[in-house]
Amino acid sequence: MQAQTYNQEGKYRTFQEISENVPAASNLSYLVSTAAVNYIRQLKDIVPDITNVYGKLCIPFEHFKFEIIQSDVKDKSSHKVAVYFYSEPITWIDTLDAKLLIAYGDQRESLHSGSEVETDLIALQPFLNISTIIQGTSNKLT
Repeated sequence: MQAQTYNQEGKYRTFQEISENVPAASNLSYLVSTAAVNYIRQLKDIVPDITNVYGKLCIPFEHFKFEIIQSDVKDKSSHKVAVYFYSEPITWIDTLDAKLLIAYGDQRESLHSGSEVETDLIALQPFLNISTIIQGTSNKLT
């Protein structure tokens, strides 16, 4: 429906064609994301599908970004979107057997001082990504 605003003559069929030919169409991802907001609120600020070794959803997110990957106005089956969830800072302690040993928040000082830190193990998996890293006594991920 949003694509019709930028493609009133029906000249373009795909999201890529519309984006390449109508500069204002760069707003489409944002406009479509407003429809997804109610679904994302249902997640209660927890990243879906990423669980710890006990099968519990465990990564809280602070914000998200919605992106249209591809779309075809005449073929709904070709619609692909991505939702990027950004967590609070997480301290990466180590990688053990394809699992990340993490602590929530910036725990570098506590680890450096030898204080006890609560940890979690999260399996490496498709679509789990590290968006930023700060090198330090231990590593901090977000």
